[in-house]
Amino acid sequence: MSYIGAEHIISPLGVGAHVNFAKAQQGISGLKKHEHYDHAPSNIPFGIIEDYNLEKGLTKLESLVLQSCQYSLSRMNDLEGKWLMIFCTTKGDVDRLAAGLSKEVRPQFVAEVVASKLDIQMDIEVVSNACISGLLGVVMAHDYIATNNYDKVMVIGADVFSEFTCRGFESFMALSDRECKPFDANRNGLSLGEAIATAVVTGDKKDFMACPKEVLGGASANDANHISGPSRTGEGLYRSITKALKQSALQVGQIDAISAHGTATRYNDDMESIAFHRMGLTKQPVNSMKGYFGHTLGAAGLLELVMCMQSMDNNEMLATKGCESPGTTEKINVLTENKAMQLNTILKTTSGFGGCNAAAVIRKVEC
Repeated sequence: MSYIGAEHIISPLGVGAHVNFAKAQQGISGLKKHEHYDHAPSNIPFGIIEDYNLEKGLTKLESLVLQSCQYSLSRMNDLEGKWLMIFCTTKGDVDRLAAGLSKEVRPQFVAEVVASKLDIQMDIEVVSNACISGLLGVVMAHDYIATNNYDKVMVIGADVFSEFTCRGFESFMALSDRECKPFDANRNGLSLGEAIATAVVTGDKKDFMACPKEVLGGASANDANHISGPSRTGEGLYRSITKALKQSALQVGQIDAISAHGTATRYNDDMESIAFHRMGLTKQPVNSMKGYFGHTLGAAGLLELVMCMQSMDNNEMLATKGCESPGTTEKINVLTENKAMQLNTILKTTSGFGGCNAAAVIRKVEC
């Protein structure tokens, strides 16, 4: 058994999980076109954090990760015990390569810099498994707590906008020239974003100042289909969800809602619809957060899980911003408007390059 709480978000929508949820609840998006941002084509919308404070001697990524970690720690009643930091990112500070730096580019280096400035000692692990990294970090934290390897785990999902990823997705012709439209019949590609999300996973809900959520279970599976294309049958995601439900000891009908990956690319959204259809999850409300934040890569899984936690607190599942007319291979229940509903359990899914997939189930708890 494990609990997740002390959550925090820094994104183009603002600072704090509550702030980000409130903005999204109003239908506000952090995506926009940037006229004067290095490496960002001015005719394509991106979700870039423009209002932030740099810590002395630290990069933007290091500064924002440190500030988010400090907030999460400030929301804990008890800091005692053996800690682990799981730093989830797709690329670390990769743009520092342009300045001739190499050691500083490594995600491990970023994590060590941040850990050295915190008031408590933490072991460090890096998870860099494409766009499932953030959610996979939570699944790993749950396993570490359940097996008594650690008392508390700080999970960080972090990626900032870079020329490296922008050029990469441009080469795939995967970037939309408008704000992305996940699951929409007229979707034409994704929007890139940046965000930092943090949360703490422990075995005791009393560790948190505010009521946490319970992590019931999670799993990952690789479909080994293609380096950048998902399985046409949704096999990897299907297996991830199957394992996550088994760990959670839940039946399909006990899932209240689904937070999908929903990138707004043709192949990803169709794959997810096929996997959900195979699972019998076609009635549950489904949303994607990419229309609010863009695709935040290694941060996405944790960022969107934190938004699920906010949905539970507000008993409201948010609309899939940008989706006006759902159109996927299999029909699923994509939310095009905010929906007030009792939310006791939410399934969170992610998928990424290399055929990786992850799923996790969280549940509301009484405090």
